[in-house]
Amino acid sequence: MGFPELFDSFLAGQDIFYAQFNDIEFYIEDTEQEHLYYNVLKILFPNIKFNKIFPLNGKGNVITESQSNVVNKKKVFVVDLDFDHILGTKVNHPNLFYLKKYSIENCLISKKAIYELIRLKDSKLKDSDIDQLFDYNDLLSKTADCLSEIASSFILIQQHSLGLSYYGLNTNRNFDFAGASPVYRLNFISDYLSSVENTLKTKKKSYTLRAQIRKLKTYFNTIINALSNIPGKYILLFIKDRLQALNLIIQMNVDSFTYALSKDFSGNELNYLKTSITNYIT
Repeated sequence: MGFPELFDSFLAGQDIFYAQFNDIEFYIEDTEQEHLYYNVLKILFPNIKFNKIFPLNGKGNVITESQSNVVNKKKVFVVDLDFDHILGTKVNHPNLFYLKKYSIENCLISKKAIYELIRLKDSKLKDSDIDQLFDYNDLLSKTADCLSEIASSFILIQQHSLGLSYYGLNTNRNFDFAGASPVYRLNFISDYLSSVENTLKTKKKSYTLRAQIRKLKTYFNTIINALSNIPGKYILLFIKDRLQALNLIIQMNVDSFTYALSKDFSGNELNYLKTSITNYIT
């Protein structure tokens, strides 16, 4: 029972060992994202010396630590937006910086990075060649169309305290990529959405899933909005498997795909974060 607490305490104190190597200490949520965030922050802050960033094992821990260090401008805390802006649960601390999209993965979907991944399979391809192989904007549109409904159900789970787990997406099982536009395959997602609706009705009998999702349409009414509010890991998994189905990229798992995208990350995507943090630490 004591191990998680000990683990969190270790994570919260590890910055002591790196103080001499870091001009600024960056804190994030997930241990699994440490190297990804390191790549991103190095691109954003090339002139700041830091050799390590510090994951704190969850948003709650990051928020708690930020509150404990509000007067220390050497410590900067970055968290995912998740659905906090929709649920009204954002926390305001001067040293706490939210992404403007669901997660850091949502910020990695750039044409340049995806084209570079395609070139891993055929390095001779020019951008114009790749343009002939698939439509990047159409890929984003279809990703948004296919994932908005299930992402909306996740928001409803939180809004209405339904106590359901998020659906574990398996795109090759859940979507048929054979046609021009992917569609649900089998009944796994449909059955999950039915379970969300049935649980909604235990809160209020008149609730329907379609009507409740319609209330959230402003968060998914454009491709940009949808790809900001759909969980990023789902987006990248879908895009990876769609590109593999089109035989455009080499076979890889989603973690490798995500990390590869981060190597060609465009800093422009997070200029707002760079500006906010720079203004805070100076």
